[in-house]
Amino acid sequence: MSLLKVTGLEVRFPVREGILSRRHREVRAVDGVDLELEPGRTLGLVGESGCGKTTTGRALLRLVEPQAGEVLVDGTDVRKLAPTELRRFRRHMQIIFQDPYSSLDPRRTVGQSVAEGLEIHGLCPKSERSERVAQLFDRVGLSQAQIHRHPHEFSGGQRQRVGIARALAVEPKLLILDEPVSALDVSVQAQVINLLEDLQAEKGLGYLFVAHDMGVVRHVSQTIAVMYLGRIVEKGPTEEICLYPQHPYTKLLIASVPRLGDGKGIVAPARGELPSPLDPPSGCAFHPRCPMAVPACRQVRPELVGIAPGHLVACPVVSGQA
Repeated sequence: MSLLKVTGLEVRFPVREGILSRRHREVRAVDGVDLELEPGRTLGLVGESGCGKTTTGRALLRLVEPQAGEVLVDGTDVRKLAPTELRRFRRHMQIIFQDPYSSLDPRRTVGQSVAEGLEIHGLCPKSERSERVAQLFDRVGLSQAQIHRHPHEFSGGQRQRVGIARALAVEPKLLILDEPVSALDVSVQAQVINLLEDLQAEKGLGYLFVAHDMGVVRHVSQTIAVMYLGRIVEKGPTEEICLYPQHPYTKLLIASVPRLGDGKGIVAPARGELPSPLDPPSGCAFHPRCPMAVPACRQVRPELVGIAPGHLVACPVVSGQA
């Protein structure tokens, strides 16, 4: 059984315009997304800022309420859970936020923040919480002497380790990693990624790794889903996506990864800026920026089509829908 199975996920945000805000429009932040993740594996969800990947991660946990779709976590439909049931079930799915500076309560010690989940879910007696928090600090590479300090006394990498300890405290099965290393220095990024990989191997955790950096995603993921304006445009095994990308947008993301050398093989840059999700282009949403666009791309809204085992792409030119 899949740890996570997402079918037809949609998230829409209302936008009111005009005098007295009477005119009403919608932003389709997530538009019919399908995802699947096995235990002990990592699925990388990658795309530019504003493509909807963070909203997707939060919708899976119902931190943002989706309007449509099915979200199965270990066989349980998260969207059908009543508030009380959802509160109990949340221990099985946790999130590590992008910004380690704002994701911790500055009024609490970091030890109190880590122990909060244990208290809410009643996972251990009060007399044993201090020992459990100390064990978690040891596991994520922090000193027990730091338990009683406040967040402002830590570096960014240390704060992110506290966030990892807080998520692990309730013994989850699924972790949503929302750009967990993008705010950190490169050397610290490597330390945090290595820690996450060790924890996954030890506990069999499933990771949804949300990021914009294809280099990092390639290192940590077994499967990649590429997102553009709320839709998945390419999905498949990591090495196949990175070595044989098919969608023009995927090629541009890979080409944007800094590398040493003379620049040979780098594709032409995309034209223009990311369109407004309030008024997306017709047909293939990427066509105004695409160097491969043909007239049919303006009319045909492509669906994901299999081009190799496990490798799907939504491009009219590549899949022959044009």
